[in-house]
Amino acid sequence: MDIEQSNVKEKKYQKSIQFIKCLNKKNKIDNIVKYLYNEFEDWIFCGLYVKKETQLEISEYHSDKIPCSPIGMNGVCGQSLIKKSILIVGDVNKFKNHIICDINSKSEIAIPFTKNGKEYILDIDSKKLNDFDQIDKKYLRKIIVEI
Repeated sequence: MDIEQSNVKEKKYQKSIQFIKCLNKKNKIDNIVKYLYNEFEDWIFCGLYVKKETQLEISEYHSDKIPCSPIGMNGVCGQSLIKKSILIVGDVNKFKNHIICDINSKSEIAIPFTKNGKEYILDIDSKKLNDFDQIDKKYLRKIIVEI
């Protein structure tokens, strides 16, 4: 990604954070997911999974397709939660045990977090290979604080 593309991405995230900080509590999570999904044109899924016992269930999402739910802990989301770290997968077809919910998904980022004693994953899929980087990681970390 060149510097100009990076600047455009950062500006989108900065604008997103300003918008998100102005949201009221009612439907806040749904509005965050919807806004992000619409802001980034290559994203084909933006959703929140919550851990229930030994699997993950969809909580909120925006996508053209119905997401897989529940899913096991062996995919990108589950591994991110188990490792308690953000996972950036440049090519989902090279990730062992990738759970295919949409064949158009090429890359993915999963951000684990805990809120009110529950474990969540913010999961985003893109139709572009290698679409996620340190800029996404930096700003999505700031966004989950607002959830």
